[in-house]
Amino acid sequence: MTAGQQLLKSRGVESARLECELLLAHILGIKRHQIYLDEAETFSPEHMQIFDKLIQRRLKGEPLQYILGCWEFMGLPFKVDMRVLIPRWETECLVDAILKEARRRDSLVHILDLGTGSGAIAVSLAHYLPQAKVTAVDNQKGALEAAKENAELNGAAHRIEFIHGDMFAPLALPGSHNKFDIIVSNPPYIPTEEIGLLMKEVRDYEPVTALDGGVDGLDYYRQIAGEAGNYLKEDGFVAMEMGAGQSQSIRKIFLESERGWQSFELIQDPAGIDRIAIVYKRQGVCTCWRN
Repeated sequence: MTAGQQLLKSRGVESARLECELLLAHILGIKRHQIYLDEAETFSPEHMQIFDKLIQRRLKGEPLQYILGCWEFMGLPFKVDMRVLIPRWETECLVDAILKEARRRDSLVHILDLGTGSGAIAVSLAHYLPQAKVTAVDNQKGALEAAKENAELNGAAHRIEFIHGDMFAPLALPGSHNKFDIIVSNPPYIPTEEIGLLMKEVRDYEPVTALDGGVDGLDYYRQIAGEAGNYLKEDGFVAMEMGAGQSQSIRKIFLESERGWQSFELIQDPAGIDRIAIVYKRQGVCTCWRN
C-alpha cells in the first residue's frame, strides 16, 4: 500500500492514504479499518495485482468513486459510474433543508426532483420521508437507469416515479401530474467556458451535461424561475443548489421574474458559502432558512 500511496501523492492526490485504504478495503470486501487487523494474511499477490491496476486507473485521473463503483450520500450507498455526476457533500445541505421543512407537514408531500442524475436527492428524500411521493426527471436515459438502480438498492423504488424528459417538458403533457409541494434541483451551474478549467477527474470523466450551465452558468435557474410556478402548490417552494458566488444573480433572476416569486432565502454550507436557495411564490410563508 505504501508504494501506491507514494505514487498518488506524487500526482497531487492529497488524501492518498485514505484512497489507498478504500481501494484495499474494496478489493478485500471488508471495512476500511479492518485492513490493519490481519493484513499479512488477507492481502495475497492476486490482490496486489488488482490493487496495482486500480492505482493505475486513479493515476490517469479516473475518480475514486467510479473506481469503487459505489459512494455514500446521506448515509446511504449509491452506485456511481460515468453515467452520473458523483454525489457531493454540498448536496447533502440541500437534502437536509428539505427534510427539515417537509417533516413539519403532516400530510403526504409530493416532491419533484429535476435532473435526478444518480437519484441521490430523490432516493434520500424517499428513504427519510415515509410520507413523501417523489417524481424524478432526467433527460439522460443512462442517468435515469442508474437512478432506478439506486432506488432499488435502497428500497425506495416503490415511492419514486421516474420520467425521461427535459426539465418540465414531460410534465406539460395533458393529464400528466398534479402540482407539487416541493420542487428540488441541483442543476448544472458551471459556466461553459470554465468546463475546460475543471480538475481532470471532473472534466474528463463526469458527464458534461450535468455540469454545463450555459454561458454564465445560470440557464437552468432562468428556466426554473420561469416555469416552476406552473407546477407548484400555493404553499410550496423551490429548493436549489448553486455554485459559489452565484447567489445574488439567482436572487435577481427570481425576484425580477414575472412569475410571482416573493420569498428568497439562502442557506450557507459549512464553509460559509451561499449554497442553497429556497424560493416561495407568496410572501410570508417562508421560515428563516439562513444559517
